[in-house]
Amino acid sequence: MSRYPYAFEGEIVHHNLGTLRYTVVFLPDKLAAQLPFNSQPRLRVRGLLGDVPFSGAWQPSRGRWYLMLSQRTLRSSGYAVGDHVPVSFEIDDQHRVDTPPVLLRAIQADPDAQTFWDTLTAGKQRAMAHLVASAKTAETREARLERVMDALRHHQTLGPPSKAKGKPAPPAR
Repeated sequence: MSRYPYAFEGEIVHHNLGTLRYTVVFLPDKLAAQLPFNSQPRLRVRGLLGDVPFSGAWQPSRGRWYLMLSQRTLRSSGYAVGDHVPVSFEIDDQHRVDTPPVLLRAIQADPDAQTFWDTLTAGKQRAMAHLVASAKTAETREARLERVMDALRHHQTLGPPSKAKGKPAPPAR
């Protein structure tokens, strides 16, 4: 028996949204009716995909909710598109942000950046934290950290990444 209060078995599928294609698992309607989507339409959860821990959010799409599955989670679990997988989860703290230590230290060292960071929604903070945390090399992490800190110093959120190789997108205005 799972230690998580919600559990189901779902199929891993590709979900197309416009030009984007995600690997997801959909939440069964019966289980969705038990969750507080009226107050939290993007409900943050954590749990297990098979035996592998995950953290994410149920996202609304066309009257249903899906959970995006990262390539790392899929590789770790051994599951792929078309597989049926056990999913168990609990509702997570909706305001929690896992800030990488390097970003946290940089923000704390810059009072102006800290002030603006504190005004951002948890979602915008998570986006900035994820940008830094998902870097695969130290060089990329440093470049992304500088991009985030530049945006915070100028009281801006981040725009979409630049398509031009080697050129970071400027902060959104």
